Amino acid sequence: MKTFHSANKKSSILERLEPSFTFVDFIMMAFMSYQYFKLWMQPGIGDAEKIFQMAALMGFEFIMVHSGVFMAVMPRKLSLFLFVPAYGLFAWAFNSIIGGGNLVVYIYMFAVFNRMRFAFFNVDENLKNKQIGRSVFAAMTYFFLLFGVAFGSSVLPEFGLNDVNLTRIGYDQAKTHGGLFLDEPQTAICAGALYYLFLAMYALPGKWFWNEAKLNKWSADMETRMEKMKQKKDNN
Repeated sequence: MKTFHSANKKSSILERLEPSFTFVDFIMMAFMSYQYFKLWMQPGIGDAEKIFQMAALMGFEFIMVHSGVFMAVMPRKLSLFLFVPAYGLFAWAFNSIIGGGNLVVYIYMFAVFNRMRFAFFNVDENLKNKQIGRSVFAAMTYFFLLFGVAFGSSVLPEFGLNDVNLTRIGYDQAKTHGGLFLDEPQTAICAGALYYLFLAMYALPGKWFWNEAKLNKWSADMETRMEKMKQKKDNN
């Protein structure tokens, strides 16, 4: 009985803190989007290494979106003792490649803390479903943008990341590895700007984007129409 009461108490604490976690997530995603937009529009002297690291970071996000989905749907013990260390090794290896003062490791640690808070408490199923939904949304958005910038790289606006500017700030000297995202950094920077913008918007309350009453009415109307069509088809 005591254990049950203690678990419920911890759960209620986490549920009360959930709006704060959501707000922090919004701030982080909006800040990341701003950083990408800033580099895309107006890179300055001294930004060459930052462009390289932020472009490479979008490559590492491939690992992050997988970890987000797996940690959200897998059993807690499996996530804690298998996925966290395994993806942590990926983060460490990737960080050693791109440098940047452990930037990737810090981002990974923050992401794990944000995602794994549900692993330590028995929380409401609705909160878990929201986390799963957020992880799936992030994965779908990432892959959609990834293919979009890859196939549309020839028509993607360069803005401040044109050849003249990149040469002026010494990007070729800062770039230590190659690939589409790194050889044409506007692809990764564009994807990053939009990706984190969409994640920030996802963290905002749904009522800011649509009227729930109207949405429910539209859904009910659609169900009625579908039922009438079915009845008409059966009568024929």
